[in-house]
Amino acid sequence: MTLPEADRPSWLFWILMGPCASGWLVAYGLAIYRAKLDKRVGIPVFVVEVNLAWEFTLSLILDQADVQRPINLSWFLVDCFILRQTLAYGWKDYPGMSRRAFRWMVFGVIAWSAVFHIMTTYELKDATGIYTGTGLNVFLSLSFIFMLNRRGSSLGQSMYVALAKGIGSFFAGWTVLVMYPGHHLFIFLFLTVWTIDATYCVLLYRKVREEGRSPWAWNRGPAEVPDAPGGLATGSAPRHGEREHEEAAVRSAASG
Repeated sequence: MTLPEADRPSWLFWILMGPCASGWLVAYGLAIYRAKLDKRVGIPVFVVEVNLAWEFTLSLILDQADVQRPINLSWFLVDCFILRQTLAYGWKDYPGMSRRAFRWMVFGVIAWSAVFHIMTTYELKDATGIYTGTGLNVFLSLSFIFMLNRRGSSLGQSMYVALAKGIGSFFAGWTVLVMYPGHHLFIFLFLTVWTIDATYCVLLYRKVREEGRSPWAWNRGPAEVPDAPGGLATGSAPRHGEREHEEAAVRSAASG
């Protein structure tokens, strides 16, 4: 990162950055909406933690260009809202963990990630967070596939979120490549991101069709998955006492 940015017209940067920011903004907004509808997080838990730490350090701790700091701060505020949903619904993806332990894990990962971002910035002289941001994008894209596989359903997810995220990442890649055309690592990383994003779109499309619904339905309602973990048709976690009642019923039926 000691090499200067490539000479480029400012209009080219903004033509690429505009769709990038818009794509991510739409993806976040739709993910928040879907999480509120399904009561399951629309952004993978660990992605929320690491991404919030990245935005926090770049907007409030590390030196940034005057035009960049307000942008990072805006994304940090959006991440805080998503974190609120994560604390409310994210524990459902970790049934073997208590809600208290889940909260400790969330804030622990945020703290660790913040320190990691700060140290990486100084070690690599990556003041703009290009390397950490690009690496985070690979992790983020892969986490969507892990989330889909873990849930075994489309809960909290939609094709519109997947496509908006893919568009944002596509233009983010071209923005970085225009800024640093000689960095072959970026080419490799963004080719990886685009491949994973396309794979997730295909897998999610197939999963929604498997559930017997249209992938393009705007308000399709919570997924009904008979084989979901815990035997819950909608994927929502049972209230306290309901699980014990169900287990007692099963034991009674087995003994009878």
